[in-house]
Amino acid sequence: MSEMSPADVRERIDHPVVDSDGHYWEHWPDLDRYVRDEGISEGLNALWATGTFDGSPHWAGVVPEERPRVRPFRQTWWGVPFANTDDLAAAMAPSLMYRRLDELGLDLAVCYPTWGLVVPSQRNDEIRRGLCRAWNRYTADVYDGFGDRLVPVATIPTATPQEAVAELDHAVVDLGFKVVMLGGFAVRDLDSGGTWIDSLGLDSAYDYDPLWQRLVELGVVAGFHSGSMGWSGRRSITNFSYNHMGNFAGASEATLKSLLFGGVLHRFPDLRLNFLEGGTTWAVQLVHDMIGHYHKRGPEGLPAYDPDAFEPDRFDKLLAEHAGRLNPEPGFGSQFADFFRTPDVVNDFEAAGITGPDDVIRQISTTCWFGCEADDPLTRLAFDPELPGGVPLNAVFSSDIAHWDVANMVDVMPEAYEQVENGWLDKEQFRAFMCDNAVRLCTGADPGFFKGTILEGYQPD
Repeated sequence: MSEMSPADVRERIDHPVVDSDGHYWEHWPDLDRYVRDEGISEGLNALWATGTFDGSPHWAGVVPEERPRVRPFRQTWWGVPFANTDDLAAAMAPSLMYRRLDELGLDLAVCYPTWGLVVPSQRNDEIRRGLCRAWNRYTADVYDGFGDRLVPVATIPTATPQEAVAELDHAVVDLGFKVVMLGGFAVRDLDSGGTWIDSLGLDSAYDYDPLWQRLVELGVVAGFHSGSMGWSGRRSITNFSYNHMGNFAGASEATLKSLLFGGVLHRFPDLRLNFLEGGTTWAVQLVHDMIGHYHKRGPEGLPAYDPDAFEPDRFDKLLAEHAGRLNPEPGFGSQFADFFRTPDVVNDFEAAGITGPDDVIRQISTTCWFGCEADDPLTRLAFDPELPGGVPLNAVFSSDIAHWDVANMVDVMPEAYEQVENGWLDKEQFRAFMCDNAVRLCTGADPGFFKGTILEGYQPD
């Protein structure tokens, strides 16, 4: 851990610092009143009762003897930095956070909720929409007057595009939000029982183009902060860390792949999307995987796997000549090829508008940003000159203050600067990570995003 203070770091840099993913803790007594005002008579108890992405029981509400049968996934426990009372108070009171920004070394912070992260995934339609409206009215009210340095985020449900557009309009047009958090997926019921994950693009149950179009028209940044704890492979009934590791990256990858293959980024290049708290390693792999799959599964590569290109008689002859302990049967070559034939030959990349690696690079580098925490040692991969096309990914500094990842808020800036001290990022890359990439994200959605803020008039290098 660096022994520098935030002030020490600020002396060494010549640019502002933008936190693209700070968090706040909701003040339950006040928020409960907003929830009841939306007609939810149970108040916040409605969320406590249904606060898992798939409507499954809370782990804490299932007695230990029943957990092996019911399989509730172990959720966050001791997730609050209680040992630092001042930090927790700042996370709950915007006025105190505002006063402490200089102490923390931050010029401007985008503020995401805590409990609000799971609100868009609630299964009950009435509760989901009522909670989102309550969260947004509460957030707009408590952050009023601090907009020059604190940018609050609206919570938008995405169970249907109609619901999403209605709540988006309410949040942006009526309440004045400039950044929104979209639910990154919707859980759908299968007629045969069970559920499936709809990631809003490829094979979605709905056409979400009206949502993407409205985001562009309103000029707002859309963040994705959904997690995949509780999905298959992250459903331990005993171990939170097992469930938590990679869960934001997993959900983000599902959403981004869905938007790519569904053609959303192709049709809406003016979208500005921020995938948060998952780092960039998953995105680096996704870029390479998309290009690798295109080379072998795209139109130019597929003929190598066409059963019609196979020579079954020659195959049978070769097997017979080199049988060894095999017992070749005449005609097996034709049977083998027929097994793999399909009338459904498709170009997986057609809807995505991908005709080569450059399209993959352009779509992701134009529309997508990726939040990395201060202590993420792999942020540097976003700036690797060996990335396809030599084009870096848009990594943005995302502190995650208020959550257990950050025991002391004053440590965040020095921890981030270790990227430079360790030689992982140079000064220009650090500037892009801590400031310029975030500025480009926001002004790419709305050129006037920073009007009236401390960053008004700032121009990235």
